[in-house]
Amino acid sequence: MKHNRILRSAAAFALSLALLSGCGGNSSQNGANEPDTAGSPAAAGEKEPEQRKPAEKETAPAPVIPETRKPDSAPAPAPEPEEIPAAQPEPALEPTPTPAPEPAQEPQPVPEPEGESVRAGDTYTISVTLEGGSGRASVESPATLYYDAYGKCWATIVWSSPNFDYMKVDGQRYDPINTEGNSTFKIPIFALDTPLAVIADTVAMSEPHEVEYTLTFDSASMQDA
Repeated sequence: MKHNRILRSAAAFALSLALLSGCGGNSSQNGANEPDTAGSPAAAGEKEPEQRKPAEKETAPAPVIPETRKPDSAPAPAPEPEEIPAAQPEPALEPTPTPAPEPAQEPQPVPEPEGESVRAGDTYTISVTLEGGSGRASVESPATLYYDAYGKCWATIVWSSPNFDYMKVDGQRYDPINTEGNSTFKIPIFALDTPLAVIADTVAMSEPHEVEYTLTFDSASMQDA
């Protein structure tokens, strides 16, 4: 009995080995026939890249032609320009006659000592007018006229101030004839009723200053002294 059990156990063990060896061989053959898909993208779950179609060639849009609108009606004719009457020339104005200028008053020459009416050494008085300067200075009027031996007329001018140290007439300098009182000068006279330009130098300012004046002698006021 015991010997039979051992034989049965050995037979079962051998059968088990045979079955196990058969299963292992099929598995290896099946594994050799199947392709290796482990490294393929499909096995890894990745999608194959899609092939990009070539871009279609762009075509320029067709030009848009604006519609030409037909006028509903013909344009109205332009109005004819109005005729502008020609300007009538204005009548020429008669020139206004220009009044003739009054003749200038000629200066009266100083009377020369001749005959018994005027003699050398005669003395006269005559009104004199001073103009120019600041208006503060003046001269005595009437002034004195006298004729020298050569027939030359001289006037004695007395200023209202002692501060004039010389006078100039026709570029010639004349010094005062007095040392006290107001400045007094004898200057030549060339004509009456005509302004005589003179220069008087004053020392009343901080520095000597020449001032321009005019003296006019009235012939109608001339009288014997």
